[in-house]
Amino acid sequence: MWRERVKSALLVVLVGLSIHLSLLLWQGLPAAEAPAAELPAGGTYWGAGRDPVALLAPARLVLHRAKGAPALLYPGSPGYERAWSGALDVLQQLGSLSPAQLAGEEVAAAAWKPGAGGIALELIFPLPIGPELWGPVLDYPEGFQLPWPVQRALVVPGQEPALLLAGPGPGQLRGFKLPGAGTTLGGILRELSGTALLPARELKGPPPVGSGLYVPGTSLSLPVLRVGGEAADPEVVASSFFADLSLTRCIRERDGATIYSDGQRGVRVRPDGGVEYNAPEVMAGVLLPPAQALERAARFITQHGGWPQEARLAQLTEVPSAPDGFHYRLVFTQYWNGLPALTPTLELMLSDRGVGRYRRSVLRAAWRARWASVSSAGLEEAIGRSGKLPKEDTVADVYLAYREETGQSGELLLVPVWAVETAHGRIFWLPAEGGGGQ
Repeated sequence: MWRERVKSALLVVLVGLSIHLSLLLWQGLPAAEAPAAELPAGGTYWGAGRDPVALLAPARLVLHRAKGAPALLYPGSPGYERAWSGALDVLQQLGSLSPAQLAGEEVAAAAWKPGAGGIALELIFPLPIGPELWGPVLDYPEGFQLPWPVQRALVVPGQEPALLLAGPGPGQLRGFKLPGAGTTLGGILRELSGTALLPARELKGPPPVGSGLYVPGTSLSLPVLRVGGEAADPEVVASSFFADLSLTRCIRERDGATIYSDGQRGVRVRPDGGVEYNAPEVMAGVLLPPAQALERAARFITQHGGWPQEARLAQLTEVPSAPDGFHYRLVFTQYWNGLPALTPTLELMLSDRGVGRYRRSVLRAAWRARWASVSSAGLEEAIGRSGKLPKEDTVADVYLAYREETGQSGELLLVPVWAVETAHGRIFWLPAEGGGGQ
């Protein structure tokens, strides 16, 4: 009898798990990352490198279908990798165009729509990508030029496939004809259109919002994650920066942090696993080509800590250095369940002389604290009520993200929120749990 009861209980658990996984697949979100029983000892100061293309991969995709509502695809969700791989093949077709074709042509905003077949794929990148970065990473010829960085792209497959590139500002739109391209992507998109994906809805004003902003059109269940830092061994960390630790001075601070310095460079390892590296003498220098700066930054991170499972480039900006030098600031963020974290994970400042500053705050999931019910119902009204959007500004983008919060017991949590970006470059957030930022 007791064996039958055990079998029945096990069957109930398996059925419940199957229903939960089926719900995640229908929502189009990746399954929650398996929480680690404990943080890895010694940190992760090694590992495989990261392809620059992966660091610039879209933060999310919008699949425009011939029938029904558009669908949102997040990194790690069903169909994202297939759709992105097919779109990447189309993007690389630009490299085979003639100089005249490579210039593209200015198009009106009305051109930003699916083709005759009703199918198209929209790519939303994690940051505006300038042609001086976009071109070398995708192996474009030197003739590829745009007067503005690319924030979004629309790939329209079909007999006459087209690619549209949009900048962050109004009127920044250029179209390219790609003869013979897009056949494979069209097949992928038609196949995905017939599967269960996360439906999307377009935001409508008031308040004033940009056109073509899509958010989940149905309620979601997202995990609230309890997280912690890397279990970093200070000596292991320092050894990745200094060939001979006997030539450095080691200082233990009262807060538990450990500092190693050779008089010119220094690295500080915090008790929470955070790393702070400084080499002031190489901060000011000459600017590298952006693609080369990204490549050097990626290699430096690989050599000094390695990469978290999912990360994207979030910022690449020029910064003046006294008295007359310059350097780049590069910021990378982690992604959790396909959603970006609002807090920077990796930050570097580098010039042609090397990396002058490195900040590392990689988080590891300990376990799921609870589930949060998220809905976009009433989101427009919540943005207007928040008072965070100036009257002269407009909403440029809205997306789900994870924000760090402190729990009741002092634990560090990642909680889903709505991130709102404005046309003037401001970013603010609203609570996502409960629907509509309530």
